[in-house]
Amino acid sequence: MITTQIDSGFLFSMGGITVIILFMSLAIFGWLTVRNRNIRSFEIQITAFIIVYIIGEIIEDYKIPSLLSIPYIGPQIHTASAVLLAITLWLRLYSVRKSGKMIDKLESVER
Repeated sequence: MITTQIDSGFLFSMGGITVIILFMSLAIFGWLTVRNRNIRSFEIQITAFIIVYIIGEIIEDYKIPSLLSIPYIGPQIHTASAVLLAITLWLRLYSVRKSGKMIDKLESVER
């Protein structure tokens, strides 16, 4: 039987890279949110999604002692962020269809 040993440092670094990438995306969308300053803008909705996702990621990766009594809180927060994203996209699609601004067909552009 072949045994493999997983380097925990590598796994920790991948979790760290994920959090760094999430904070970079939060910085980009946060900057766009501050620039736009409209609560109904897509940027602020995505910023809210990223914040909830980061909270779930941090709780899941870095086992916080005060939250260990609540089982599976990290994955539950990830699920909540996915539901938040789905609701955001669904409401945006609904509002666009209701306003009648959808592009139903593609037209070729010939020169």
